[in-house]
Amino acid sequence: MESLGWKIGEWRAGYKTGLRKLSGEEEELVASVAARIRERAQRGGERDDDGAEAGGAEAGGRGGGQLVKGFLLKECEEQGISIDGEQQEYLCSTIHLQTFGSGFLQPLLADTSLEEIALIGIGQPVYVFVRGGGWKKTDVAVTSADYFVALVNRLGRGLGRRLTAQQPRMNAVLEDGSRLHASMPPISPCELTIRKFSEQPLSPFDLLALGTYDAKMLSLLSLCLQADLPVLVAGNTASGKTTTLNALLCFVPASERMLLIEETPELRLPHPHQIRLLPFEEGGIGMAELVRDSLRMRPDRVVVGEVRTPPEVRALVESALSGQAKGCYATFHAQSSRDALLRMRAMGCLEADLEGIGVFIVQRRVSVYSARRRALSEARRVTEIAVANPADVMRPIAAYDGKRYQRGGMRLLMGKIAQGTGMGGRELAGEMKAREGFFAKAAGKKRGFESAFSEIQKRLFGGVEA
Repeated sequence: MESLGWKIGEWRAGYKTGLRKLSGEEEELVASVAARIRERAQRGGERDDDGAEAGGAEAGGRGGGQLVKGFLLKECEEQGISIDGEQQEYLCSTIHLQTFGSGFLQPLLADTSLEEIALIGIGQPVYVFVRGGGWKKTDVAVTSADYFVALVNRLGRGLGRRLTAQQPRMNAVLEDGSRLHASMPPISPCELTIRKFSEQPLSPFDLLALGTYDAKMLSLLSLCLQADLPVLVAGNTASGKTTTLNALLCFVPASERMLLIEETPELRLPHPHQIRLLPFEEGGIGMAELVRDSLRMRPDRVVVGEVRTPPEVRALVESALSGQAKGCYATFHAQSSRDALLRMRAMGCLEADLEGIGVFIVQRRVSVYSARRRALSEARRVTEIAVANPADVMRPIAAYDGKRYQRGGMRLLMGKIAQGTGMGGRELAGEMKAREGFFAKAAGKKRGFESAFSEIQKRLFGGVEA
């Protein structure tokens, strides 16, 4: 019997895909029809009765649906198989998944409650990370390495990427913005990880409602961006670094020219005057080269999605020190501000130059354990807001411990903000208090990202006109 390459398993699953479990005869029928459709597509895009090309039906429109139905009914007629209306419906749906688009991943990619989709090996259940619910085992598994490779290559087809024995690893960004990493032997036993992103970015108000930040922190950080201080958001994997950076950029005036440099496009800003640059590694143009190119583009703000390599880190510090923009912003993998500084130093940055990074925000993905419920959950929390001491650049001195700010570091940071904004000490203290009240009052209201952006722009700058 011909295999589909995936199956609905008998194990206990915490997440149901909604896919139909087929009998052996149904699987064979689906595989046979899918093979015939692919064969027709390979012959050059003949047209069905509705004028839909077999090769172009991958969009899944009406033509594609009619094509699948026609092939299914013809196969049933030739084999003398009788199916009822319900069978026809779910078999057509399964054939479409088998032949076009993202295959059995389609319902997972369409679920906005999921943050991550992870395939960990052949015959192993696929796992998903449910927003607010953690990792869950699904009821589906891939059963064939050939199917795995074909599925990954189908996902990467429009991006010009392929998984092969010579190139057993793939990194790509899907059409919906999801980030994909896939690998096969000898690197892994067939692995696929898809990082999904919310259709609506989180605003500063959302970060406040989630408990990631408090009103005083947002007030302080809004003044840091207004004072044009370079900001580095550090943290561990999946701690929400990019989400936080995207939200904090709501504090940049809508009228300014934004230059976004990202390996994978994740930032979604409402600023009308923005330019996005992507590295072209095949042509020898990486992130570091693009950061240096920004010196010639007169940006008001330079935003680097993530710096990872020594050349990228040195280029970011060079950009911050050059003063070519009002502010430079990036994300970085580190567990604390001190770890960030140590890593940057190990990557070739001079201690004296690291003071050019004005503010370090450390946000971590932490485990939260309830002894009463015997339950472990996960939260994203800010563990530090730090600024480097000019006398000892390796020592962060403004840290947030979850309850209060350290006085010495706060004085240093407020001094930098006063210098960058031109406000006196009393005026600055009053403005910070007023903004804290604004954020606290606005936190309970439900609003979309665009609405939140407009509200913040009106409060800080009088409007959103570009």
